[in-house]
Amino acid sequence: MKLPNPISMATAACSAYQARISSLAASITPRVLVSTHGSGNYGESGKAAFYTIDELPMALREDLPSKKELQRVDIDLGPDRQAFIIDNVLTPEESDALASCAEAILNANGHSRVAPGIRTPPGMRINEAAHWYPPHGLSYFLPTIYRRIQHLVPKSVGAGLPLYHKLSEKVAQFKYNKGDQFNRHVDGLFPGQGANPEGDGVDEWTGVVSGFSLLFYLNDAEDGLEGGETRLWSKDGSRYKDITPRKGRVLAFRRGSHDAVLHAGLEVTGDVPKYMALINLAYGEPTGTRPLMQ
Repeated sequence: MKLPNPISMATAACSAYQARISSLAASITPRVLVSTHGSGNYGESGKAAFYTIDELPMALREDLPSKKELQRVDIDLGPDRQAFIIDNVLTPEESDALASCAEAILNANGHSRVAPGIRTPPGMRINEAAHWYPPHGLSYFLPTIYRRIQHLVPKSVGAGLPLYHKLSEKVAQFKYNKGDQFNRHVDGLFPGQGANPEGDGVDEWTGVVSGFSLLFYLNDAEDGLEGGETRLWSKDGSRYKDITPRKGRVLAFRRGSHDAVLHAGLEVTGDVPKYMALINLAYGEPTGTRPLMQ
């Protein structure tokens, strides 16, 4: 009896995953929320846009409890550095839906490598960028995520800034094709923010800032992903931990502060792209809103 060819089986699995994401993306219609400029992979400046998706995929509109009991696992990076993982925060269906949102936006922006509203040094960020905001008051999946994890995240940061009652609503998604990576960096401080009620701009939530980066892994080895680990360094840089992408997993670490965690997205080595989403865990006492971009 002829045994199955493992290479052929892996190729078939890769093709099936990419076909599924492309099919889901075809039913999503993003629109430009704010036109702006941004930074490309090699320091170039160019036109870019933040998008919104007026009708989210059904998997991101269902307010379902987690099917599994979630647990936080702390990552030992030594003193003065805080990071942890929580598995199964997203279901496989939610992960695929978020990946398809990125793919729909990338189809709309020509698979742009210019990330809107940020500036990175040449060669630091090598990937495609799809950044967007859910409609005001209709973010659905973000409150669901918050409810699933709020009992597991730090209740305050810094000099006692309290955990805010919802996530910041910017969804920064990146697609890493074969050879793409994000070299060593720390994430900066950003205000809490979300799409404005008029649906034509972004409001800043004054008094609220980003305290932790939440990196959501949207696919993994079962989808054919190879490589793409996230490397986290200790304070003095003498040691590191590599975190393997796992579908539905969130990796959290401090950002925008003296104890921000140095990290990198390692190279994707196979043909299946890595999809991820960065959403900020917000802290502070709100004092109002004001236009951030329009």
